[in-house]
Amino acid sequence: MLAELPPYRALLVVDAKGFGSNPDAVQTGIAEAIPDVLGLAFERAGLGEVWETALFPHGTGDGYGLGFDPRFLPAVVSRFFDELQGVLAERDARLRVAARSVRLRLRASLNVGPVLEPAPGTTSAAAIGSAVITTHRLLDAAPVRAVLERSDPDQTFLAVALSQRVFEDVLASEYATLPATKVVPADVRIKEYRGTVYLYVPNPSGDLLRYGAGDYAEELAATKATIEPVPTPGSTTNTINGTVRGTAIQVGHVYGNLNGG
Repeated sequence: MLAELPPYRALLVVDAKGFGSNPDAVQTGIAEAIPDVLGLAFERAGLGEVWETALFPHGTGDGYGLGFDPRFLPAVVSRFFDELQGVLAERDARLRVAARSVRLRLRASLNVGPVLEPAPGTTSAAAIGSAVITTHRLLDAAPVRAVLERSDPDQTFLAVALSQRVFEDVLASEYATLPATKVVPADVRIKEYRGTVYLYVPNPSGDLLRYGAGDYAEELAATKATIEPVPTPGSTTNTINGTVRGTAIQVGHVYGNLNGG
């Protein structure tokens, strides 16, 4: 008997930038705020049904994940992320009253594919499948991280990673009102995953405006790389031990006294 293909599900995962650098008490507050801002953004986008009927919703410690019916993908791509940027901006205004060091800036990953869902009546909230793994991998990709690294933390609160499948099925096919020209492709190589991610930034700022999205990952890698000095081809480093009078022409190591060259 042939195995049946699991149902196709849309997958959304978010995580908070710099979560681990906060004290424990602050981490608790941020973790509790994430589902709150997600729910409010879905409601404002006219997608309250997606949030209320979310499949396998679960916290990830520094973020949150859920699945939903793929038929909502065009609306999520077209409206949800812009609303989420607005909700995060409002929440930041509240956070800065308490302490400017506390911020809530999110990376979001959106994917679609076959998913093995938790069996009804079980305690597991985890979905299984390569689509699930890819969704989480995209969050950690250098181009996605670079968006928040290279933008104004008081303006850009959200970096979105759309998978290749979401781009082809939703944007390139023009089911979404978000134009395909507003996302930027970037190569992704993280662990076992190799592919293309499509970056969307609802409110770009800082170096994102100055340099554009295409070079985020390369520029970030260049600034963090440690450059080792490279010897000039054909050069040799030698050691002389002893007293030298006159001119010494040396190959390798020379030991003892050298007189008269």
